[in-house]
Amino acid sequence: MIDVPSAAAAPKGPREDEYWSIVQDDRPYAQGDILRKFSTGSANDPEFGLIITADCDIAQAKAADRLTFVEVVTTRTYLERIWIPDQLQRFVKKQATAAAQALAGVMRRSELPFELRDDQLLEWLRHRSVESIDKAVNRTGKALDAKLVTNLNALQCALGVGGHVTPLAQWRALRTTIGDSDEKQRADLTSALAGGGGFADFFLLPELPGASGFGYVALLRFIQTVHSHEVFASEVDARVQGHPDALHRVGCLTDGIRFAVTQKLAFLFSRIGLPTHFEDATKSAAALAAESLFTGA
Repeated sequence: MIDVPSAAAAPKGPREDEYWSIVQDDRPYAQGDILRKFSTGSANDPEFGLIITADCDIAQAKAADRLTFVEVVTTRTYLERIWIPDQLQRFVKKQATAAAQALAGVMRRSELPFELRDDQLLEWLRHRSVESIDKAVNRTGKALDAKLVTNLNALQCALGVGGHVTPLAQWRALRTTIGDSDEKQRADLTSALAGGGGFADFFLLPELPGASGFGYVALLRFIQTVHSHEVFASEVDARVQGHPDALHRVGCLTDGIRFAVTQKLAFLFSRIGLPTHFEDATKSAAALAAESLFTGA
């Protein structure tokens, strides 16, 4: 038997220091509604989403029977699966070129008849130690430049060489190799979550209703749609109707926060203007499609 909460008292509105509230089951879906899903059948591993469909579009059924939402993940998931892999890729792309060029100079001084490409160097670093690479290319009788050696060791960390399996372990090893302290690494992680380094394509939320952790990231580029009948007004509603693993509403962001999310979302996708020839082609395609539909051609 399922225990259904008493409906004697309506949910109270949020305090000034709160940014989400619980809503009654009979309230229509709205922009800013927070969704949850137990995809693995475990309450310890929920997935979250945030409805971004405008209230008026929902009320007037302009999106038919669909709701649009963005994926919401923990800060750890964001850092480990998105931000850190991107940082590793950037480092490899930049430093592989610099290292290959530096080794090319050593090879020329060693009178070797070929130069090392970036991709060849990376493949070499995956299978050979820095010491063996030094012996293979350096016949000058002088030690490789210390900065170059550090760079090569850091590249190996970024590539996962040496038992660094996860992106976080690779990033930590890389940063330690180039001399960054733990404090500097923590500061950079904090800056990444705060949107440092350019216009962020996410929105950071300190916590969510129905979640045990703290720190969640709404991924503004990770947009999905779902039929409204596949979303339930609450977890109780989903369980009563026999869909315990379905998306269900657990709360709603306050107006100030939900409007800030959609404002950031709108700005993210409106920064790049379309070329004139593309706009002209779009207008022509629309006119031709309308003519074809009207005439039945």
